[in-house]
Amino acid sequence: FGNNENQTKVSNGAFVPNMSLDQSV
Repeated sequence: FGNNENQTKVSNGAFVPNMSLDQSV
């Protein structure tokens, strides 16, 4: 991915696009 601003850190420690993955994982 490009900018960290577009990412969120989920419980498994992986960075995923905010608009792509469900944050409930």
